[in-house]
Amino acid sequence: MTTATNPPRNVLVVGAQCEGGARLEGLENAARALHAVLVDPKLGGCLDRGEDSLLIGTALGKNQVQDAVKQAAQVAQRDGGPLVLALLGHGEGAEGAPLHFVTSGTRNAPPLFNVNVPSLLGDAVNHPGLTGLIAIVDTCLSGGAVPGTPVITVGRQEGNVRFSLLFAATAKEPAFDMRLSTELTRLIEEGLPGAGDVLKVDDDLMEQLRERILGQQPGRNVFDGGPHIGDALWLARNCAARLDRTLGSIASKAVQDAVRRIDTNLRLSTESELAAWLEQNQQTASGGAWAAVHRLREVLAELEAGRRTLNVVNKVFGPDLTEDGLRLASMLAGLPLPFVQQEPPRNLRDVVEFAAHHGGTAEGQHRALAHLIAAMTHVTGHGDQLPEDVIVWAQDLELTTTVNSRMRELNQQPYGEWAPRLVLVLADDGGESVVRVDAWLLFGLAVLGNQRLPCGPGDEDLKTALAKAVAWAAPWANVAGKRLRHIDVAAPTLVLLDCPPEEQVVRRQKLGVNYTVTTRWSGLLTPPHDATIDDMLQVGEQLLVSLDDNCSGPKWLHVEQLATVDQLQKHLSNHGLGQQVWALTSLPATDWDFVAQELLEHTPALVWPRQMNVSDKQVIEASVGKHWQVLPQQIAHAYRQHLRGAGQSHDDDLGPLAGVRAAWHDKDWQAFCRRRARTVVRAPDEMTSKEQA
Repeated sequence: MTTATNPPRNVLVVGAQCEGGARLEGLENAARALHAVLVDPKLGGCLDRGEDSLLIGTALGKNQVQDAVKQAAQVAQRDGGPLVLALLGHGEGAEGAPLHFVTSGTRNAPPLFNVNVPSLLGDAVNHPGLTGLIAIVDTCLSGGAVPGTPVITVGRQEGNVRFSLLFAATAKEPAFDMRLSTELTRLIEEGLPGAGDVLKVDDDLMEQLRERILGQQPGRNVFDGGPHIGDALWLARNCAARLDRTLGSIASKAVQDAVRRIDTNLRLSTESELAAWLEQNQQTASGGAWAAVHRLREVLAELEAGRRTLNVVNKVFGPDLTEDGLRLASMLAGLPLPFVQQEPPRNLRDVVEFAAHHGGTAEGQHRALAHLIAAMTHVTGHGDQLPEDVIVWAQDLELTTTVNSRMRELNQQPYGEWAPRLVLVLADDGGESVVRVDAWLLFGLAVLGNQRLPCGPGDEDLKTALAKAVAWAAPWANVAGKRLRHIDVAAPTLVLLDCPPEEQVVRRQKLGVNYTVTTRWSGLLTPPHDATIDDMLQVGEQLLVSLDDNCSGPKWLHVEQLATVDQLQKHLSNHGLGQQVWALTSLPATDWDFVAQELLEHTPALVWPRQMNVSDKQVIEASVGKHWQVLPQQIAHAYRQHLRGAGQSHDDDLGPLAGVRAAWHDKDWQAFCRRRARTVVRAPDEMTSKEQA
């Protein structure tokens, strides 16, 4: 390992692009990314000489590349340190012939127009005063880049050299998609547990590269004739070794807890030590010890996933994250509120480690880490576009679909704004009383948490439960710096008709005064005795058919159609589920609850008068028709205006809306019902951390 007194390290990365159909997609990005990690002080530790250490272009020409290599070798000679030389592009050479690096910009150009790589490397390694050369050749046929043995052993430096060559493919096979450069860059960024303080062109490195690179056979050639002990030629610092020594408190506790289950006297404290112990003892676990060893393997997988995630988020999101932003991302990832709110604020390592070790794993899927990455992408303003490094990370951990799904949920804006939304589901016991209130907090369509609040019979108990639900949601909204404005209340038919949610008094004020309350029918969540959840979800899909952008308003039912339930059923039999939005200007004299139940199963949006007697039905119909495209929120607005005593003076057409109610089913509510139908609903203290996330 180098120390602060070691001489500077120098680098030259050459990305030679070809023209026309021979152009290599991704070459420029691969060259820049490799150069970036090699000049990173914490990784490659090489000097960044700007354009002198990174040469990219089409038709660079043989002389320009050779001059750049000569200059880099001279700088390395002056500094008394090694040179890292990377050649990326097309390679040519017949079987047995030396590899030629295509610098002319044209494939199949005469060899004199391109660079003879074995000759170039032989000359470079024998440049007087150069203490070592690491060459990375990412071309087709790159195994042909190996210099002849005599060139190294009896060259100008008489074998007193250190030389490492890493090539992308054998001398007879092609290379694809800059895989060597790309995977080597990622490996340097992630580090290699158990490989020591530095990464070298050795067996450990090659084993990792061969696992990652498919379709071609990377290889190496190493010669160590250095005269001094301890001057090992290394490619980059091993960040995994640094992270191994600096596990945060959360990861350390996870390791300690897992190790104690095996043996209270066992001392393992790092990822490397866990891996080594498991390798040595993989055949010895049996009986009760098997579960403890299995947990240790899980912790090892969590450590690896956490390390790789921390590397990615530090690089991609670290420059843009603030403490408030990290707190918000933690909340949007579904991490527990007490953890998120802790002062002083959690740092990035704490957040990643908590997600890795307490988010839970299911069949290798680190859902909490996936949700954290999606949240950071959202918070840092990337929209629905994952950065390239994050895409690769998600593919490696098989989390692509989970990340994409969470991002889609976070980016949805049900009310045209990104804001918290509280969903309250009033559950009955089959009778007329509410026995509990299930509270769910959403941002976009993403569910962040849920709470179950028992409720005894009576209005006062319901009011208390509603007040507790609103109070439970407030801290989440405060973390986001957003006002809780929207509350969806879902209720079974009898409760929905008899207890208008916007009229419920919470903290001495009606709920509709401070919040936009949308009434939902809970039939899709609690199906009738003769139906299943899947049956009702299909009903919900059908109900959405008529509630689209082309819908200009509801179909108004007449008194004679509502005289009896049988007459209504006969009328509805001519209309399939969801084919029509129904509305009433007057309530039936009897059996209103049965009539409403029948209608709620047939229509996505049922509109009915708040009072039994309506003075002017035509005014209500006209107002609903005019404001249809902004319902149901406009009904909540009109109701709020009415409570304030505004009357109809502000808007003659809006005022009548305060006299109607609506039970609304839309795509957002359908999405929530689908999500909840796939969840085993249990009290929060019965849920695992994985389920909560």
